Amino acid sequence: RIRGVREISALTDAAFDVRQLSGSLLAQGMNAEQLTQVITALNDSLAQRAVELAAMHHDIGGRYCWLALGSEGRMEQTLATDQDNALIFSGADKDRLLAFADEVNQALDAAGFPLCKGGIMARNPRWCLSAEDWRSVFDRWIRTPEPEALLNASIFFDFRPLAGEAH
Repeated sequence: RIRGVREISALTDAAFDVRQLSGSLLAQGMNAEQLTQVITALNDSLAQRAVELAAMHHDIGGRYCWLALGSEGRMEQTLATDQDNALIFSGADKDRLLAFADEVNQALDAAGFPLCKGGIMARNPRWCLSAEDWRSVFDRWIRTPEPEALLNASIFFDFRPLAGEAH
């Protein structure tokens, strides 16, 4: 059903089905590790479809990769989870990417994945960076282990590519 969604607004129904299935699997006694893997795989599909649909409305003008962070990056999502994501790009227009990312973040919010209260989302200019800029940010966090850097490292170092180009 997720792959067949043609409009971003229809992701809400698919996300509801994922939560229903997850609750049913929990009630049937599925162990926590397997359940988080199922939830993560289905949530990945929802996010990937949101990215695909939003990309149809935006001329990004370059390459990008949507990154899953934190619990999603570790494939440890539970029934209640917010968004933690970022973008890495090459040769793309950052303003266009930010508009694209905002559409995806808003679609995921409407589908039941609340916006991150800490702003750790691809629509935040701090987390929509070129590969070179990401290297600088990671290098700074490693070389200057201040509290905020350590907190960010605990979220961002658990990343994995979710959509777009991973190389």
